[in-house]
Amino acid sequence: MGNARLFYHLEIALITVLLISSFRVGAQGLPGQDTPPMERETSRGSVVRGSGSDELEDLYDKDDQKTSETPKTESKPVKEHKSSPDVQSLSDLAKLAPFSDVAVIQRRFLPKTHRFEFSLGAFTNLNNPFFTSYGAGGSIAYYLREQWALEGIGNFSASGSREVTDNLRSKRQIATTNLVTATSFFGAALKWNPIYGKITWLNKSIVPFDLNFSLGGGMTQTTDNQSVGTLHFGTSQVFALSKAMAVRWDFAWNYYNANATDDTAKKVKISQSDLYLGLGISFYFPEASYR
Repeated sequence: MGNARLFYHLEIALITVLLISSFRVGAQGLPGQDTPPMERETSRGSVVRGSGSDELEDLYDKDDQKTSETPKTESKPVKEHKSSPDVQSLSDLAKLAPFSDVAVIQRRFLPKTHRFEFSLGAFTNLNNPFFTSYGAGGSIAYYLREQWALEGIGNFSASGSREVTDNLRSKRQIATTNLVTATSFFGAALKWNPIYGKITWLNKSIVPFDLNFSLGGGMTQTTDNQSVGTLHFGTSQVFALSKAMAVRWDFAWNYYNANATDDTAKKVKISQSDLYLGLGISFYFPEASYR
């Protein structure tokens, strides 16, 4: 009986110790209780201590952010470039600071330097309400550079009455005549090609073009065998089909003073302006050996 009682008390004591130990372990996980600090090594080798997973994640995020922001190698100081000069010509491109100024210049599709341009075309007048002048002509130019050329011009023309002029004569018995009618023009001009580019044709092809201007002078021959000095101004747009051929339109203005006879048979001197619009084709030679 005595031994049985002793074992009974030991068993009670052991159960009591186990219950107390279990209670303490459970109490440590309850909210509001302090948890043992946790340790984890960061990406930079340091140890972070915290009491919860959220705080640890925040610390790692901050630590990784600092790591990504910190350069692994020291960067060399960037040299400050002086302000680049304005580009006024092709030679100024060599003065541009690298990577700070970018200039893109595309070469002309149709090369002209040291080449001849031979043109043929037909034209009509624009500023005579009673008579139509129509004719044909040609020109030949030699290009000293891409933008500059010397040009020789020769045109022949004839005139005919318009319908309104015939009606005045037949229905109103009113006779209308030209005081001055040009039959030909021969001259020379300085040609300037400042503009070039590309346009699209019906969204199917790209056509290179050049726009040029010419200024010069020559002699105009009239129907009464006068030969008078003439100021010539012209412009044309050339559409390249290849590096050897192009189609074109031309506009020309010839201004001169000529003698004429008025209605009273009196000789007078008048100023005459002839405006012409023409279409033609150009050929370039010798064959281009560049571009």
